[in-house]
Amino acid sequence: MVAMVVVMTTTTSHATYPDSPFCQYANLKPLCNEMVNGAKTHNDALKNAFKATLILNKKNSVRLVPVITSVVQKTSSPSKANILKTCHQKLIDVTSYINDLIVAVDEDNKDLIEYTLRTGEITLRDCVDSITEIDMPIPSELSKLAKDVENYKETALVIFLQAPIETVYNRPMPVDYSG
Repeated sequence: MVAMVVVMTTTTSHATYPDSPFCQYANLKPLCNEMVNGAKTHNDALKNAFKATLILNKKNSVRLVPVITSVVQKTSSPSKANILKTCHQKLIDVTSYINDLIVAVDEDNKDLIEYTLRTGEITLRDCVDSITEIDMPIPSELSKLAKDVENYKETALVIFLQAPIETVYNRPMPVDYSG
């Protein structure tokens, strides 16, 4: 009985999504297909990808606080309050950027979408760096959360540009990204 529950839990947590034409260039095709979630248009694919990133960020908000609090409790650095503030602010910022991207899709503001996805705004890097600066080891859970955010951001960028990620950063930045 216990084994059956475990098997059912495992199989339901890894839902498969149909292959999307918007994911042809994605390195992480299962993630891309999950993010696109069956969208039929490019705009819907982008919005679904951004909404999936918002969901990830909400989950990270719940998971990150205990991880960062644990790290901060292990140091006597005067920066400990700043670490909590930096990490909390980064989560708020990511939510704000993603919401702006959803609006940008509706407004067909491609320059803003590309600029935001190509710059380091949708990341937990500041949070990770604030811990590194006090010579504390980065908890593996924080590393995983930060990597997940990067994966979602890069996958959204591939969906947007419809090009392999390896070629994306060789392109010039949009001239007008202000909207």
